[in-house]
Amino acid sequence: MFILYMDESGVEELSSPPAHFVLLGVMIPASLWKELVGKLEDVKSAYDLREVEIHSGWMYRRYAEQESISGFDQFSRSDRRAQVETQIRMRAGIIGVRASRGKVKSYRREVQAIRPYIHLTLKERRECLAALATQLAEYPSVRIFAEAISKPDFSPGIHASPYEMAFEQVLSRSQAFLAGQNDLGILVSDNNSTVAPRLTELSRKFHRTGTFYRAIPNIVETPLFVDSSLTSMIQIADLCAFGLRRLIENQETWLWDRVEMRADHLGEVCVGVRHYTGKRPCNCRVCVAHGRR
Repeated sequence: MFILYMDESGVEELSSPPAHFVLLGVMIPASLWKELVGKLEDVKSAYDLREVEIHSGWMYRRYAEQESISGFDQFSRSDRRAQVETQIRMRAGIIGVRASRGKVKSYRREVQAIRPYIHLTLKERRECLAALATQLAEYPSVRIFAEAISKPDFSPGIHASPYEMAFEQVLSRSQAFLAGQNDLGILVSDNNSTVAPRLTELSRKFHRTGTFYRAIPNIVETPLFVDSSLTSMIQIADLCAFGLRRLIENQETWLWDRVEMRADHLGEVCVGVRHYTGKRPCNCRVCVAHGRR
């Protein structure tokens, strides 16, 4: 039995940035789950993040509160946290006086998102992401399946949204792998109240009639939806999806390089990952690997 953990990077709304929507699945043998999760938690412990949710987008960015503190990287982690909390209170007070109610709420959401990581420098946060990716890649039985969709090139047709197209692609490639292994797989996804009903209905349809590409007899049930804050492997899917999107949009290779070897291959061809650009030629390395220029 295999477990496919799915998460996305970017948003599917065509009019909203960023330019790409990525849906990615990390598939592991069920027998490997306990060992791999333990190894990942050990990596997180080195950064005082054990049992903390890893949200790659928030860990990756710069924090103005840290950059306003002289010699921040020289403080101990506990002192860094105290110093940043002081900056947060000061900034919140200034924003509360000068800004609109919407900006106040936005800053509160930002603080809530970054607070678990404020004891780490930007360098340490990115090192943590890289270390987690490296740990995942050490397991040869791990497989990655992903669809990266260029939203400017997406035209609603058979698929009503980028999410639906990406889900069908990831599901179809996962089925091909499972059939080759003569084994079964189950899908686990982040519990998004908007997306969950759609994926459940799509899964039911695909179980009845198959995807556009193939039947899915090796996939069990409809997706299981879990709280990503409590499930390390969903967080790792988020990390890999983030790395793929940064590669395609910003030509950043430092994160995706570490996990690319785990993308599903057929011989020398990477069949597990696709970059959809419609009829527009693309010279990114994902498209080049597929023979699309």
